[in-house]
Amino acid sequence: MDNILGLFEKLESQSLAVQPSRCVVVRNRNASCRRCAEACPTGAILVEGNDLAVAPEHCVGCGTCATVCPTAALESKKPDDKELLRAAVAAMQANDGAAVIMDAAMQAAAEGKYDPAKVTVAKSLGRVDESLIAVLAAGGATSIVLVAGPVEDAGAEADACEGMAGVAAADAGSGTARGGVDADTAEAANAVSDRVARLVRDTAALLLETWGSDTTVKLTAKLPRSVRRTESAEFDTGRRGFFSSVRDEARAAAAITAEHVVREKLGAEEPEEPKFAKVSEDGTLPHFLPERRGRLLLALSNLGEPEDIMIDTRLFGHVVIDGEKCTSCQMCATFCPTEAIRKFGDAATAAETGKPFGIDHYTGRCVQCHCCEDICPTGALTLSTDVFATDVTKRGRSERIPMKPRKRKVNDPKSIVNAMSDLLGVPNVYER
Repeated sequence: MDNILGLFEKLESQSLAVQPSRCVVVRNRNASCRRCAEACPTGAILVEGNDLAVAPEHCVGCGTCATVCPTAALESKKPDDKELLRAAVAAMQANDGAAVIMDAAMQAAAEGKYDPAKVTVAKSLGRVDESLIAVLAAGGATSIVLVAGPVEDAGAEADACEGMAGVAAADAGSGTARGGVDADTAEAANAVSDRVARLVRDTAALLLETWGSDTTVKLTAKLPRSVRRTESAEFDTGRRGFFSSVRDEARAAAAITAEHVVREKLGAEEPEEPKFAKVSEDGTLPHFLPERRGRLLLALSNLGEPEDIMIDTRLFGHVVIDGEKCTSCQMCATFCPTEAIRKFGDAATAAETGKPFGIDHYTGRCVQCHCCEDICPTGALTLSTDVFATDVTKRGRSERIPMKPRKRKVNDPKSIVNAMSDLLGVPNVYER
C-alpha cells in the first residue's frame, strides 16, 4: 500500500490533482480497479503484472484518467471541473443555447475559423464526463456537440467547419503526429480518447433520454456552422491564447521553484497530511461523495422524474447478495468509499436482542468501483450494472438487505481461534 501511495504522489502535477485516500486500491489492496491505467493514452500510468507503475513525465494532462476514475481519486486541473463548466456555460449562452466543446487538435486545425466566445476547448474529449453534459442540459442547452480534431498536423490546414471541404486526411506514412509524439503513440492516444468520449456520449444520451430531456448529444469531427467566424478577427486569438498559456505556466513554475528554495534555505517543512484515514466509530472507513457525482445527481433531479425503467450504464450499480453465502461480516459497508452501502442495526448484539441488522443500499451513490464485490470473502456479493432509473435520484435508500446473526460472537476474545476452527473444519482448536 505504501508503494501505491508513493506512485500516486508522483502523479501530482499542474494538470492532475491526486487524492490517494479515495483510491479503492489504497483503501483495500484486494480491489481490482485499474481503470486509470487502462485509460491512460500515453503510458503515464501502467499495469505491470498486478502492480501499478507511473511515469509522470509522460502525462500530457488530457484528463482521461480522471474521467474514468469512479471515486475521483484523480481530478483534472487547469481547468478543473468547475472552471470547465463555467467556460462551457458562457460559450453555450453566446451560441444561443448550443454547447460546443472541442479538443486541442481541432482548436489548432480550425484556428481563425471559429468564434472563440462560442466554443469551449478541452485538451482532450476524454476530459468531458457525464456530469458536465447533464448540468448543461439541465441549464437549458438545446444541443451538446463534442468535436474531435485530426490526429496528424498535416490535416490542420484543412477546413474544419461544417458545410466546407472537411478535414483532409494526412498521409499515413508522414510520421508527424499530435503533440509532437510519434504517429503510433498519437494514434493509440487518439483511439483511447475516442473510446472514452464515445462511452460518455452514449451514457449521457441514455440518461437525458430517460429523464425526458430534449437535449441532443453528438460526437463529430466537424464544427457546427453556428460557431464559424463570419468576420476576420482583429487579433490572432490562437496566438494570444498560446502566449497567455506560456505566461501562466511560467508563473506557476516560478512559484513552485521559489517555494522549494525557501523551504530548502530555511529548513522549513510542510506538515504532512495523514496518508491513512482513521476508522469511524461504526468500524467503517471514512466516506465521501465526489463533487462530480453530486453535480450529476442534482442535474438529473432538476430535469424531473425519469421513466420507470431499468438502465445499464458505467455510472451506477445495484448490490445483490446471496444470503446463503453471506457471513454477515459487513465488510462491503466497511470499505465502500461513497457510503452506497451503509450499515444498519447492531451486528454485535443482534443474536442476543433479536433486532434486525444488515446493510442499506443507495443506488445513486454507487460509483461502480466494484470494491465491495472484490473484497467479499465468500463471493456472496455481486454488483449489477442494471439499475432502476427511479432509484438513482431517490433521496432514501434503494433497498434494505437484512443479514443473519453471525455464527460467532462479534469482538469475542477467542475470535481468532474460532475463525481457525471454522476454516479447518475442526471443532476443537486449542490455544496456548
